[in-house]
Amino acid sequence: MGFYQPLFTISVDHKYFSDGLWKGLDFVPNPEALKVFKGAGVLLRQTKNGIGVIYDQDKSGALRLYAEDAGGSLSFSFKVYAKDRTFANYTAPSTHKENAILCFDSRGRDVDAETGKIRLSKDEYVSEEDFEEMDTLVAEDILGERDRRVPPDFVVNIFIRFEGAGSFAAKDYGIKFNARQSFWKYYLLGNMNRSNPSIVDLDNRVEFEFCGDVVLPDSRPAKVFRSKALIPVLEKSSCRFQLREPGPGAGRVLIKRLPVASESRLGMETVNGKSEIVSESYVNY
Repeated sequence: MGFYQPLFTISVDHKYFSDGLWKGLDFVPNPEALKVFKGAGVLLRQTKNGIGVIYDQDKSGALRLYAEDAGGSLSFSFKVYAKDRTFANYTAPSTHKENAILCFDSRGRDVDAETGKIRLSKDEYVSEEDFEEMDTLVAEDILGERDRRVPPDFVVNIFIRFEGAGSFAAKDYGIKFNARQSFWKYYLLGNMNRSNPSIVDLDNRVEFEFCGDVVLPDSRPAKVFRSKALIPVLEKSSCRFQLREPGPGAGRVLIKRLPVASESRLGMETVNGKSEIVSESYVNY
């Protein structure tokens, strides 16, 4: 066994997670990539939030031949699957689109100023611009017909050029996903319904408006408050919302810290004439 050199890495960041790393992703190489792996001493290693690909320096000649046969560059395509199947609840944009899939390509990409890695998305964060038609990917043998029925969560294509002198220049690639945003909505039950409360942001960034009184399906009355702006849904939110009722000074504190939005309680609602994502929380006092 020879000395192994790095060929490239792919890391995936996600703003939902407190450490910024999207862990639990499975990268599955397509048949052409597997052929190169087996024939040229290339190994795939899982990292915390992506993969690292290394090659046997003693077999760099074989790797160069594969590149020459392909016109001077090697193509490595991966189908990527998230182990957490609820990820769509906290990921923006939605990774599911009819007859299209998120596809990231290394050709012609810029270096991300924040991470220093080559950015695989077209914008700083993954956006609608990164979707590719399923028909195109099937025609290019990146995906198969079976993938139409159960598509991967996204696809990554890495192109590596041979630099001469028996080596390849190692590259570090990155993908950054944004957290989904929603309007936060609170239903105040019990004693909260009998008082005249208001929701205050201790950091003075978000305002809430009273949306009226409602009766829930179980016949309980509730007062409803909704944020006036979209708020990111995060694994560990830093939002500090407090429930108060009128009184001397800043009023009397009823609940020191309201619960933060959960990705498991998302719905759709019309806000200012538009269909928006709303995260609901029920508070009983």
